[in-house]
Amino acid sequence: MVLRGLTWLLCGWLLACAQLAYGHAALIGSDPIEGAILDAAPTQVTLNFNEPVGAVEFKLIAPDGHAIQPESAQSINQRILVTVPQSTTHGTYLLSWRVVSADGHPVGGVLSYSLGAVSPVPEARIPSESTARMAAIWAGRWLLYLCLMASVGAALFRAITPSTGRQDWVRRVIPAGLALLFINLALQGLDVLDAPWRALVQADTWRAALATTYAGTLGFEALALAAAWRALDSPRPWAIRAAAAAGALLLGVAVANSGHVGTATPQWLSRPAVALHIIAAAAWLGALIPLIRLLSSSAATLPRALSRFSRWIMPVVGLIVVSGITMACLQLSTPSDLWLTPYGRILAVKLVLLCVLFLMAAVNRYRYTQAAVSGQTSAQRGLRSMIFGELALVVCILAVVSLWRFTPPPRSLHAHPTVGAHASASVSGGHDMASMAALSSMVVTHLSNQRVRATLIYQPGEDLAPGQMAITLSGPDDQPVQAQAVTVTFSNPDQGIEPLRREALHDDEDIWRVAALPLPNTGGWQARLIILIDDFDQITLDGPVGQ
Repeated sequence: MVLRGLTWLLCGWLLACAQLAYGHAALIGSDPIEGAILDAAPTQVTLNFNEPVGAVEFKLIAPDGHAIQPESAQSINQRILVTVPQSTTHGTYLLSWRVVSADGHPVGGVLSYSLGAVSPVPEARIPSESTARMAAIWAGRWLLYLCLMASVGAALFRAITPSTGRQDWVRRVIPAGLALLFINLALQGLDVLDAPWRALVQADTWRAALATTYAGTLGFEALALAAAWRALDSPRPWAIRAAAAAGALLLGVAVANSGHVGTATPQWLSRPAVALHIIAAAAWLGALIPLIRLLSSSAATLPRALSRFSRWIMPVVGLIVVSGITMACLQLSTPSDLWLTPYGRILAVKLVLLCVLFLMAAVNRYRYTQAAVSGQTSAQRGLRSMIFGELALVVCILAVVSLWRFTPPPRSLHAHPTVGAHASASVSGGHDMASMAALSSMVVTHLSNQRVRATLIYQPGEDLAPGQMAITLSGPDDQPVQAQAVTVTFSNPDQGIEPLRREALHDDEDIWRVAALPLPNTGGWQARLIILIDDFDQITLDGPVGQ
């Protein structure tokens, strides 16, 4: 049996290649630490992440606001070593960094440190979340998934039912899939560099894309399409089976090579689960078009093909269900993540569509298949209409699945360690939020709208040391609000102080913390809180500090 041998081969290969990774990479430490005040300028800055990353783009912003290009940036497993030019200018420096995580997704941030004394912080460039680029990435992945499913699935269908012919229609699908590989590679380069569309003609864009793990994924997918072409073109049964198995294996390896699910721990379980899930899905969903064509032509091979499909589809569906449950358990931290997080809501929509798909498949199997095999024309027409419905659902499911490209799973949101944990601990001082607000040295700010209420508690530092801030987010029901990222900006135009921007870090107590926050006691500060709920929902709150 093709699928049985393929399963064992795939599990062995992926177990041998499994490595530790977490999804979206997170900065967990640095040297110098965030907000450090140094006596001498560093010659090298070290960034430590929770998984291996690749260096992409770095820029050092001096106290006067002008950008300095680092001399070099070297990636060594989970560390990035950035060699910066020495400077004697006192004040606060910002190191803007952008890396690619193990799942192929770009991640960026800013590290600040000061030479001699803290100064007003210049504005760092914020990556532009281009709606057009995000839409293009989504469409490119969706269409590529459709081509891969159709091609590899048709090859598997021919391997299991060789009497059905070559499936020549796939010859138009595979070239489209190959073209989409190049389109997706180009979009990856733009996303990694946060570059405009005109950068498509620049070599740096393509080099940046080829340096990511997603380039390897596209390479495996190209080989999968080539194997599918071979399976559909060969007249020899053994060559058809071998090429179809190779195409399915390559497709499974490609999807497990990057993306949220393939990088979940433990990888001895996550990588085989995602690979088997996509292979089983291709075996089922890719057979729909060949079945529709057989039913439309009333070919003599129809009864035999339907009988074979009816026998092997049940274990395939079982494999889809088991592997899907496994992946969901690895991605969701708690059951409530299914409706409280953007990732979970996408999964919930997928599950609803799958349930409808399973129901339609059950109707096909137990109402129409036997009658269609026996030659009843009305049953064949009914089966054909139902399979058309299944195919439409498949298109919708793949469109929904493609949205995961922009939404980290809940286990990534909850697993990010806090940078400079020792500094953040001094914010709370062993107290909860209520006891912190009772201390006379604290400055409490409340910002709210109809959806979110934010409490900002600022603890000034002693002498010249920067202060600390803790932020809580709650909804109208007083329950914590889940967010992907929180950014706080302080401005004081009356005092001629430039905006000061900080990224808050989330801890295990649903508190967002900002360490090493220099906020001079000049009065007149205005706070702006930017809360990224998900990639399509952002909330901005404004108000004076201390209100």
